Amino acid sequence: MDRMPGKLLIVVAHGDDETLGAGATTAKLTEAGVQVSLLVLTNDDGSRSAMGQRVTNRVSAIERAAKILGIERVGIREFGDNRLDAESQLELNRIVEREVRDFRPDTIFTTSMSDLSMDHQLVSRAARIAGRPGRSGVREIRCFETRSATDCGEASGLPTFAPNCWEVVGASHLERKIEALREYGQEVENWPSPRSERGVRALAEYRGSQITEEFAEAFELLRTVR
Repeated sequence: MDRMPGKLLIVVAHGDDETLGAGATTAKLTEAGVQVSLLVLTNDDGSRSAMGQRVTNRVSAIERAAKILGIERVGIREFGDNRLDAESQLELNRIVEREVRDFRPDTIFTTSMSDLSMDHQLVSRAARIAGRPGRSGVREIRCFETRSATDCGEASGLPTFAPNCWEVVGASHLERKIEALREYGQEVENWPSPRSERGVRALAEYRGSQITEEFAEAFELLRTVR
């Protein structure tokens, strides 16, 4: 990372998005002393009820995963999973804007507009609005890939996730990412799911191979000011 952030705000719809998308990078940055705040807009996995599965509250899992990644500040709102489209975009914007005012980050990480999940798209839009020039001190915004939501978007004809920024991470950072992901229990699936431990490792290896490194995470860099 050419420009080391002073304060990083990660804005996601669901607990586990932050880990799948940027867990290794987050571990690397917190290890280097960067302050990180995590804002999660939903607190359950309610979409599982449509599949006849028990709905669980993710608050404790989010907090445990954040601790493993070195995140000290965690904010969790109480919207329902897969139901953010029932809320106004204005309300979502205000929540993220409030966190930007309170935490005063210079960098934001969030989900990609390429994801099939409407929750991800709405949160990504809110993060971009909250970090717009002239209304915040945010100097860099990145979007990360959240496999399998990004995979499904690509397979459904949405614009493809197009990385233009790669963060080299070490084996220890990748291990912390996988350790944090395990805190989400049933969200970790079996291979060949991209949400499996093997899938997470394979993606880190693939992104690393693109830049002739062992491991990396990829991002869409929307804006950087130096």
